[in-house]
Amino acid sequence: MLDFIQIGPGLPPSKSMPKWYIPGAWQGNAHSCTSSFPTISPYCKVGKFSDGRFISVWYFDAESEFLKGEDTLYRYLEENGDVFQQELNISTELQDEIERREVENFPNFTFFNSTGYESPETSGYFLVYKRPFLKGREDYFIAYYGILGTINLTEETPALKKLIAESYYMSNEEGKVDGLKKEDKKGKGNSLLPWF
Repeated sequence: MLDFIQIGPGLPPSKSMPKWYIPGAWQGNAHSCTSSFPTISPYCKVGKFSDGRFISVWYFDAESEFLKGEDTLYRYLEENGDVFQQELNISTELQDEIERREVENFPNFTFFNSTGYESPETSGYFLVYKRPFLKGREDYFIAYYGILGTINLTEETPALKKLIAESYYMSNEEGKVDGLKKEDKKGKGNSLLPWF
């Protein structure tokens, strides 16, 4: 499986990087991005799964581009739906994946903040993967794990957490998994406090 390939100098080019967080992408389950969200990166793919669930992934190879894209996306979400911060615990779902894939070592990033989103078109969770591969590489991903249509997000959360666990990858212990951040008017920090 791609998720557990040893990272080295042979990483894919930028245009192929969004596939990294889409299960089955290398077997053809990676499609062009949809118009559900603004174009925040030229490197974007969508994976489609059962019952209207999907993963949208944007890749950035420079921190400055990532910060611009993140801010643009956050502002779009605020204008088009309800946005909130929520801690997710995927330890059970990750353990199931580890056993299914017969993997022995897996990084311990099982609790992290996410950004929840609810709108008439789609609801789900955004995760940001910062420098997941190597300490010296500027790799940034924004991944959205969602479902189409108006739903009860609380009821769908177990299925979405399973989807997160299936696509999860973080090999750099100094990397970070987090929710989206919005810059304040001075361009510093996050204007929202964590929601629990």
